[in-house]
Amino acid sequence: MAIVFAACSKEEKPPEGTLSEEKMADILTDIHIAESRVTRLQLKSLDSSILIFDQLKKQIWQKNKVDTVLYRSSYDYYMTHPEYMTRIYEQVAKKIELREKKKDIKL
Repeated sequence: MAIVFAACSKEEKPPEGTLSEEKMADILTDIHIAESRVTRLQLKSLDSSILIFDQLKKQIWQKNKVDTVLYRSSYDYYMTHPEYMTRIYEQVAKKIELREKKKDIKL
């Protein structure tokens, strides 16, 4: 019985090649800040907003040394594991709050 309980309570580790929770929090923080920047531009054209956001995402990938494939596969994994995503978004909220206090909204 104890073995079954221990197996159930043990967290599954992300597959090899998955971005760490900390790295995902860094990237998601940057993504949310980029989304906010584009929204504040109040562009009338959705196409223009998408183009600007795509450019900001390229900067985020470069800054964090990831590509869209690695980000997407990691994001998909974490989305199927809510316990991880909850922790990640707790970090994101703290990072955004800290950056707002420092007025550091640069990517």
